[in-house]
Amino acid sequence: MINTYLVLSAWREALARIFDGFAAQDNVSPDWLVNPATNRKLKLDKVYPDIAIAIRFVGLTAKGQGRQSDLEVLENEERERARAELCRAHGVHLASIDPAEDSVKQMDGLLSVLARASRSMANSDRPAPEKATLMTALAAARSRAEQLRNRLAQNPEQMVENLAAGWRDREASLAVALSTSAVASGQAVAVVLATGQRVRHTRFGEGVVTRIDGSGPEAMVAILFDAAQERTFRADLLADKVEVL
Repeated sequence: MINTYLVLSAWREALARIFDGFAAQDNVSPDWLVNPATNRKLKLDKVYPDIAIAIRFVGLTAKGQGRQSDLEVLENEERERARAELCRAHGVHLASIDPAEDSVKQMDGLLSVLARASRSMANSDRPAPEKATLMTALAAARSRAEQLRNRLAQNPEQMVENLAAGWRDREASLAVALSTSAVASGQAVAVVLATGQRVRHTRFGEGVVTRIDGSGPEAMVAILFDAAQERTFRADLLADKVEVL
């Protein structure tokens, strides 16, 4: 059975290596990214605005949720189709990555997105110096992606483990202290979260902290729950709702 947290961590490390040096934004919901069928905003898990590339992790239903009904499957497919069409209409190159699927095939899809972004950049009307800089950076990103793809093809299980370990090392110092409400004694309780910890949320139940972006009260904490999809919270709003197991 696939370890969703392990593979998701591996992908995050892979993206960090591939897009090294590019500005990145997490959990972005642009005003134009609205599902026309429901009039609800959709999300992009990661955006690299300088090169108009977006990442969306799909298929993140965790254990305990059960098999989706045919209607739920169709609704999910429609959301992903709407997301892709809206991104295309607004000049954003979307890479949809399913951690549960073959890593080499998913990396091939990302390489295709990088190639499209390079062609788009070459045909853009950006100032020549800026275009040259970004084209060089994109070429380097494609080279790093190809190297990772080849290593995944040679030994996928070991490479996934290595990448996941790299992500854990990268995130090791990004723990966030959450100030909870005062207890009966009048003393505040400090809860320290770090990636890889199991936690229990008052509403969503148990899960694993998969990512922490930023620090302090405005840090964004992502948790992959056992009975739901991954959800992201602002640290100061999470403080009195979560405990470390």
